[in-house]
Amino acid sequence: MAVTKADLRHILGKDDADLVEQARHPGLAELTPDELRQLTSRLRERRNKASSAIAGHRRAIKGRGTGGTEKVEANQRRHYSIFGEALARTNKEHSRRQARRRREELIANSQRALSLKQAAGSPDRPATNPKASSGMKAKASAKTKKVGSVTQEGRVSQATKTAQAKRDNRGA
Repeated sequence: MAVTKADLRHILGKDDADLVEQARHPGLAELTPDELRQLTSRLRERRNKASSAIAGHRRAIKGRGTGGTEKVEANQRRHYSIFGEALARTNKEHSRRQARRRREELIANSQRALSLKQAAGSPDRPATNPKASSGMKAKASAKTKKVGSVTQEGRVSQATKTAQAKRDNRGA
């Protein structure tokens, strides 16, 4: 769920609220790549800090360490979600910029290839002769020729089957 600016100042401190505010548009689009990288790392650092505080509280509940109260854990969970959302926005902006850079690079490469192709001109073709060549030679078929007519094809095999059946019946 989106958090309003007033809620940000209430939940987070002034420094953290300003940090999260930088991760919102339109200011996010105006950052340089280095500033965006630094903002992402600071947000990730703060999110991980909130995550470790939540884990410390869980350990305290299980009796393995000292931790804060339920209210502190709930507050850390809100910090974690706010920093997580801001981090997601910065990552998405980074991906958007990377996709734009790749698209521009692809366009530049395509234009370069087109200009190289146009500069090369059409390839030289051999001269055409006005008369036809002798063409391809027929190759002899390796298939065996069938003997007999197509209509008589199954007659021989059927006769063999019938004769075999008669022999089988005689012996039984």
